[in-house]
Amino acid sequence: MNKYLIILAGSPRGGEKTYSSLYKYVKNHLNADLALCTTEDMYDESISLFQSPDYLWLLKDYDNFFDYFNENFDGSWKEYFELGKGTGLYESGSIHFIFKDFILKNYLNILENYDFIIYSRFDQYYLDFHINGDKNRILIPEGEDYYGICDRHAIIPKEYISKFLKICEYINLEKSLEVNTEYLNCETSFLNHLKHEGLLSFVERYPRTQFTSALSKDKTNWRIPIYKIYFFDKLMIKYPDEYIDSFKNLIRKTNIFKLIYFQNILFLNYLYLETRRFLGRLKSNIS
Repeated sequence: MNKYLIILAGSPRGGEKTYSSLYKYVKNHLNADLALCTTEDMYDESISLFQSPDYLWLLKDYDNFFDYFNENFDGSWKEYFELGKGTGLYESGSIHFIFKDFILKNYLNILENYDFIIYSRFDQYYLDFHINGDKNRILIPEGEDYYGICDRHAIIPKEYISKFLKICEYINLEKSLEVNTEYLNCETSFLNHLKHEGLLSFVERYPRTQFTSALSKDKTNWRIPIYKIYFFDKLMIKYPDEYIDSFKNLIRKTNIFKLIYFQNILFLNYLYLETRRFLGRLKSNIS
């Protein structure tokens, strides 16, 4: 049995260039097994990921994903989501949380056979080789916290995976409604869930070297990508800060000429974004 299991949960987005970066910098590098968790209607054999996963976990289709909560929970979950309308919690988080609960209820025995579980999304584009797991730490990339903690990617030792996945159980508690926050979103919910489960003290952040990608045709329940990566097969950036931070971290650890050689087009796009930001700040200061 391999030490690492990668779980990609959600909607298959990002395209083949994104998936190729996963193969090179994560799956092959760590000799990891791969589990795909999505809905039945999102299953697509034309996508390379679906041609030979180690595990394929398909959630039944719902016209309304809140039906899943009606079937499985009878606490305060509905009131909780109502508090997060317009922040992404109601629109997107309600779906992402379901995948964690679905995996917890049906496949925990498989997860516990691995030393580390990398819980992530389909749309993560990797620019460098993935870090190794730490048996005493839950490792999460820096940035994209939005008053909470980034919930897009984590490396979890198997000892913590059950508690890590219990976010639906947390938001179903009446206690979850007592949280005093002016911005109740996916990230603050994740942070409060980690606190509730006693996991926050085990979290360690590490320098980001990946960003959330998208194709223009990809469906989304929340943020629509508007930043194009020029000369790169219609790939787009969903969160520019991720992209810029990833390259800044690469520059700190990598020979600049090596970086230009291996990531030339992406690096030029990084320089373009940084130039735009510099000119924007300069114009603002002049005004």
